Amino acid sequence: MIDKIFSSPSYDGSKVMLDVAVMRQEIFSSNLGNIETPGFKRLEMSKDFNKIFADAVKAGKPASVQRPGFAADLHSPSQRKDGNNVVLQDELLAMNKNGAEYETMVDFVSGSMRTLRMAITGRTQV
Repeated sequence: MIDKIFSSPSYDGSKVMLDVAVMRQEIFSSNLGNIETPGFKRLEMSKDFNKIFADAVKAGKPASVQRPGFAADLHSPSQRKDGNNVVLQDELLAMNKNGAEYETMVDFVSGSMRTLRMAITGRTQV
């Protein structure tokens, strides 16, 4: 019974998306940490990850999705003479969006745990 709850596509998908949000945060941190490094090219996550994840969710197997890769963004133009293409405002905006998505996933997983706890104990709080 409990195995079914922890292996449901929505729960598995939430776990994958939490891992992805953590990875995005690491990428943003790296980009911001190198904002003054001459010639640094900002890092970004694989563009095709969202499609791969959506396809896996439709198939009911989001846990099968591998952690996405990341690479230097060689296509965005440099805003400075030193060749660095990190834009502070863009990174901060993306970081805030990622934080909101992470909080949403945490709320969903926490709600699942509260529901399970209530089903086991018969009470809303332990």
